Amino acid sequence: MSRRFFFPKKLGVALAALLFSALLCSCGTGEGGAPVKGPGPPAPPEAARHPETLGEPVARRTDFQIPASVVLCGESLPLDRPAVRERLEYEFLLAVNHPAQVELWRRRALRFFPLIEKTLAEAGLPDDLKYLAVAESDLRPLVVSPAGASGLWQFIPSTARAFGLKVGKEQDQRLLPELLLPAGVKYLSSLHKAFGGWALAMAAYNAGEARISGALSSQKGRDYYELNLPRETERYVYRIAAIKLVLEGAPLFGFNAAPPAGLYRPPRYREETVNFAEAVSWTELAERYKTDYRTLKVLNPHLASRGRLSGGPYLFRLPAEGI
Repeated sequence: MSRRFFFPKKLGVALAALLFSALLCSCGTGEGGAPVKGPGPPAPPEAARHPETLGEPVARRTDFQIPASVVLCGESLPLDRPAVRERLEYEFLLAVNHPAQVELWRRRALRFFPLIEKTLAEAGLPDDLKYLAVAESDLRPLVVSPAGASGLWQFIPSTARAFGLKVGKEQDQRLLPELLLPAGVKYLSSLHKAFGGWALAMAAYNAGEARISGALSSQKGRDYYELNLPRETERYVYRIAAIKLVLEGAPLFGFNAAPPAGLYRPPRYREETVNFAEAVSWTELAERYKTDYRTLKVLNPHLASRGRLSGGPYLFRLPAEGI
């Protein structure tokens, strides 16, 4: 005959509580992976859960404030409208609390902003349009969007061809900032002329001229800030303004160390226009010009990445030294 043991009710409750506590200690995390207070193994560091903050000592902050007035491309944002201020604060807090990304923007700006600023100034366009390039590509000239847009200004192939750039299997001139920037300036100039303001011009750059024209007509809107647009376009101008605030006020937001300018200067090169009577590989070209394969590829991202080059003419870049 088996024996049955009975425990006092209070003792049973105490044992159950003890077992539950031990279980929590063994797991170390609660719902959604959140650290459980009390004994147990330490929670993973913030950098392990958010790789973009790896090695970044700046804590995430929500108490940073946008200024009382914000001007973008010479146009004041109507911050007296609660919805406008709220949207700008949203984009601003997202940007300023992404410290690794901000630091990468600052370093890449050393390489690309001088060229962008010079191109804008020569065309008589606002200097603030350089922040549009940050919003478009994070200043990564080789990035390609899911829609096939490419380059610092993220041109789709048809727009690039319309502004005189070559886009095909052999070469893609969108990947050369020196060629893409003048095309971007011409496009933005035409949009500003069509819509009469920079906020609308930038919105049209993102969504297309027909979409913005249609919204203005159907909604009887007077400016960008009144329109009901696709989510991405509704965020677009605010994001550009937020990028400007963060980059221009970087020391106020904990980004005190100056980026290493010497490491981010543009590469020096010389250009030749070349024709290839016979197909030639990149390895053969590196040997011919007494340089290495990678250097040629980095200097010529616009040329076919695989196989061999033939025909032409091609704008070909070579190292400025040692040739």
